[in-house]
Amino acid sequence: MKRKYQRIGISVLLASSLLLTACQGQGETKEKTDGDGKEKQASMETAKLADSIRQKYEENYVYAEPIKDVARDEHLKLQMGFDIMNSEFTEYTQIVNVFKDAELTQPIGSHFEWDEETKELEVTPPRWSVGGIMSEGLSEEDPGYQPADTSLFDKGELNDWGNLPQYYMVQYVDLETGEQLEKPIVTVFTVDFEVDRAPKVSLSIDEDGIPVFRWKEVDGAERYYVMSMTYSEENGLSGDGWVEGSTTKTEWKPESTAKFITYDVSEAERQDPAVVEKYGEGTGAIPKDSEYETYYCVIAASEDGTSAMSNLLDEKAIARKVPYMEEVKMSLDQEGSNYVDSFAEMPSYKWVTMCDGTLVQKIINYDFENAKATTETWGEYEKEDMSDLKVVEKDIVKVPYVIDGTGFDGTVVIENYNPDTWEEELERIHQRQEQLRSRGGAVTPEMTEGESGEGGKNEDKKPDDAESEDAKPEENVQDAKYPVTANSALSEYLAVNMMNGNTRIDLKDFPESADTSYLLDAWEEAVYQNPLVIGVTSASILDDGRTLAVEYDTEADVIKEKQKEITEEVKKVVGQIIKDDMTELEKEMAINQYLCDTAEYDMEALENAEENNFAGVDEEFNDSFTPYGVLLNQVGVCSSYAGAFKLLAQEAGLECIVVTGNLDGDLPHAWNKVKIDGEWQIVDSTNNDNELILNALLNLPDHAADKVLVEDERYALDPIVKEYKAQTDEKEYYRINGKFFEQSEITKPLSEALGKEGTAVLRTDYTLSDEEFMNIAQAVVEQSGQEELSGYYWMGVIYLTKEEMAEP
Repeated sequence: MKRKYQRIGISVLLASSLLLTACQGQGETKEKTDGDGKEKQASMETAKLADSIRQKYEENYVYAEPIKDVARDEHLKLQMGFDIMNSEFTEYTQIVNVFKDAELTQPIGSHFEWDEETKELEVTPPRWSVGGIMSEGLSEEDPGYQPADTSLFDKGELNDWGNLPQYYMVQYVDLETGEQLEKPIVTVFTVDFEVDRAPKVSLSIDEDGIPVFRWKEVDGAERYYVMSMTYSEENGLSGDGWVEGSTTKTEWKPESTAKFITYDVSEAERQDPAVVEKYGEGTGAIPKDSEYETYYCVIAASEDGTSAMSNLLDEKAIARKVPYMEEVKMSLDQEGSNYVDSFAEMPSYKWVTMCDGTLVQKIINYDFENAKATTETWGEYEKEDMSDLKVVEKDIVKVPYVIDGTGFDGTVVIENYNPDTWEEELERIHQRQEQLRSRGGAVTPEMTEGESGEGGKNEDKKPDDAESEDAKPEENVQDAKYPVTANSALSEYLAVNMMNGNTRIDLKDFPESADTSYLLDAWEEAVYQNPLVIGVTSASILDDGRTLAVEYDTEADVIKEKQKEITEEVKKVVGQIIKDDMTELEKEMAINQYLCDTAEYDMEALENAEENNFAGVDEEFNDSFTPYGVLLNQVGVCSSYAGAFKLLAQEAGLECIVVTGNLDGDLPHAWNKVKIDGEWQIVDSTNNDNELILNALLNLPDHAADKVLVEDERYALDPIVKEYKAQTDEKEYYRINGKFFEQSEITKPLSEALGKEGTAVLRTDYTLSDEEFMNIAQAVVEQSGQEELSGYYWMGVIYLTKEEMAEP
């Protein structure tokens, strides 16, 4: 649902008797700018741009100027021009209500008090505040703890708005006449928290597969409470949260990943007869049956009180990234899985069940440097009763390993080997594993609130300070020269400004930006869906929320030159590879193939991003993270491929988006979804660009891509994300090219392809395992008459060759 925002005048009388109106806010701005002709002109141009953009969007309500720093126990007072007791209204909430969420579906439960004499309607805090902190399990060393209270900093009923970052007061009627408004008026307000700034929490998965919550130090905070909060679709967050961790540090790890399990039946267990009997046929994991969801956050605390809660982390999203257990039973029995006859039989992958029950195939990281040939004493027998058991000395090679992205380790034992060549054979396995390794590596820009005196409370800030001067919005506010992808007026406005390289974006014409979660949502969509927004590294909310400061790694004049070069190259390429009579599918295939043919993955850029924790890269690698990389330099990482694909698809007339998330659960990644014949398809050109296993991620449905691609919600407005579901594999590359076969039927076509071409690349089930692959390969050896074959597989795509494995 798209919403239309426009500025309006609304009178809100606070308990402090300070009258606030949107019109007064505009008047103050005008008074400041009248003395400076250039600033006034910039303000006029900004308003013109904002108005022109708003005309494109149909939305359901309008926003008033926000209210900052409402006291925790403050009553919001509305001055009425009519007697509500003698009106047709039966509920106060028909006049005004307060909500927890921007969609206005979750009322907070405010109470109301009517003063007949003054005709003031007071909106009070709820009976039970939202986002409080349970005291169970805490002690006197924890700020706010009182033995007699069940909550920290308990202020009693109707005396605390709670710890949400912002609230939404909605006015449904004209306060003077009582007449129904054509569109409700929304006023965002924030609370005056004792700790001025809320933490901004990021989540990463460490090398052992453990989730790590991190945040920067908050001024005035003495301790941080890591909270789990209960959520329902109907009521949103409710009541107090449970303290999962209390720490003075700026990071936290759980003692066990088991707390993030969200399934009753895993995908691996789905085919068990008992499970089928109870739940019926199916393939997906079965989630826990609960009417509530769980979210995690961090609240900073001092002896005086708390901050607002941080950004929320969905337990379901965490569970999708966190490995829970290795599915040993899906591999061969121990004698065949980790004990193999030859190096060629060393497993490539292991199956892992994630905390959401999803079955994921993860590559094995062999410790080749510590592989060693050794001799062990073994028992040898042939009879079942072991009556012929004898002790022998066995020469073997042992190779330790860790399953990628987990703490699950083991050792593979090669039972038969040539002492003169085993190191060369092991090197070929090393090359094989590198060939199979999927590639990601997007950088992740962040938005923060400015330091005190910049964003937030700046009452002591003088308007002529140098820093205040820097915070003035840019004058360069003309319309975008290039097409913009956006789902809201604010998102488009931000995109236009960032395409122009503006470092200060005026938000005064978008009062809805006071909702910082919505501002972040719109900003991320603007960044990710518009690849010609180049070089953005971060943003910060300044000037009490009226300005967004954006930082770039590239100068504005260079940005404009690169935009010109990129668009010229896009037009040239599309002119070369797209023909008028092409179908949408043919266009998509041509674009994917062009990128695979002309671009090379930039491993040095990936390594540099890893060194910088994917927060940025050294200047020499900047282009590899924008479309300029693969289009002009023919080298880049996933965000370069994805951005280039979107621009090419857009120029070719296809509807396309960039998708963000993680690869194999923990590596930041970007790919695309493109609409073909009315249905969204997944395209990951970065990983389709593989000389041996090509196009393994071309037109996959979500349920298949979920094995390697973990989608997040940063790439589009939260309510819009669900509209981009990919549900069919009818146009999957191998299927439409006649190269998909069921496991029971694939041996013959593999053998025939080997006989004709010397290599074979075909696809079978996405969940193909090491055991199934080895059985198929052995059957191909027997059927084709070849003494030995080399090969591997990924996502069900099998590559077999008569030749020794080519070096990567």
